[in-house]
Amino acid sequence: MSHSAYLGSHQANLLSPSAEHCKVVKLKSPVISNLEFDILKNIRYKRFSSVELPMLFPLKDGAKGLENAVNSLCLKAEEAVENGHNYLILTDRGVNTDLVAIPSLLAVSAVHHHLIKCRKRMQIDIVVESAEPREIMHFALLFGYGASVVNPYGALAVLYDQVKNKEIQADFETAQKHYIKSINKGLLKVM
Repeated sequence: MSHSAYLGSHQANLLSPSAEHCKVVKLKSPVISNLEFDILKNIRYKRFSSVELPMLFPLKDGAKGLENAVNSLCLKAEEAVENGHNYLILTDRGVNTDLVAIPSLLAVSAVHHHLIKCRKRMQIDIVVESAEPREIMHFALLFGYGASVVNPYGALAVLYDQVKNKEIQADFETAQKHYIKSINKGLLKVM
């Protein structure tokens, strides 16, 4: 079993092979580093385009604000499909004292099911940039609920801090590689 991930080529008919099937981005892993995420976010090649949708809502709005933010996120995702984007990036960057994050699993599943209901899910991939996922099951659930790729920037920031404070006896690149490899091994066991 492989843990390669692909983004793109949704308009092609799977039953009739064509050159359209080759228009994809292949990733070694569905769990990606910050550098890989930056590259993915800034691809400007031929028909690849992304749109970034924040998974945030005002804290003062409470439960009603969360509901409104999830509904708005779903509508923006549908609009992204209509505008011809290949993948959308759901991000929780920007959390502060006034803005809180929609739980990533809630956001991914809501967008996934909304796009299924609109019959547009197969036209776009979902990339998640979140500080939430840390453990294998967090990633497994995100992938099971519709995410194609996840960038766990929060876990990688903690890892960087541990390397910097000499709590881990390796350089950051090696520690990051081992973390992603361990998540991938766990995902294979879950699958």
